[in-house]
Amino acid sequence: MVKKVLLAFFLISSTALFAENNATTPQTKAKVEQNQEGLKAANRLLEVMNLKKVYENAVNTSTQRLVKANSSFKSIEDKIKAFYQKYIGWDSVKDDLAKLYSKYYTPQELEDITKFYQTPTGKKVLSTMGKLAYEGQMLTQKRLRPHLDELKKMLDEAIDKNQKNANKDTKDSKKEEKK
Repeated sequence: MVKKVLLAFFLISSTALFAENNATTPQTKAKVEQNQEGLKAANRLLEVMNLKKVYENAVNTSTQRLVKANSSFKSIEDKIKAFYQKYIGWDSVKDDLAKLYSKYYTPQELEDITKFYQTPTGKKVLSTMGKLAYEGQMLTQKRLRPHLDELKKMLDEAIDKNQKNANKDTKDSKKEEKK
C-alpha cells in the first residue's frame, strides 16, 4: 500500500514538474531568455573578478589551516584538499554563483559592473576588497576584545534569568497539576 502511494506521488510530482518545465508562454520564453542572458553576463563578471583564483586560494588556505591546526592531518592533506575542492572549489560553486548574481542584477547591471571592474579603479577595488574585508574584521575584533567580559556578563545574566523563569514555570505547572 505504501509503495503504491509513493509511486502515485512520484508520478503526480513528475507530471507536474514536466508540465511546469515545458510551459511555453511568451512570458516564460522571455524569462528563460533573460535568465540565460543574465547567466552569461554573470559568468563574464565572475571571470573578470578572477573568482576562480579566489576559490582556488580558499581551498588551499582551508587545507593549510586544518593541517596547521593538527599535524596528524598532514598524512591526509591531499584528501582534505580534495574534500574542499569537491564542496567549495571553483567547479562546484561557479554555476551557483552565476545564478546568485543573475538573481540580484539584471543582465545590463552585470555588464555595467563588469565594465567597471575592467577599469583601473575597478581593478583596484578587486585587488583591495579582500584586504579591506580582513582589516575591517580585525578592527571589529580589536574594538570588541576589551569588552568581552561585559558581553559575557550580559549573556550570563540573560541565561540565569531565563533559567529562573523556566524553573518558576515548571513549579507553577506542577502546582496546577496537583489541584
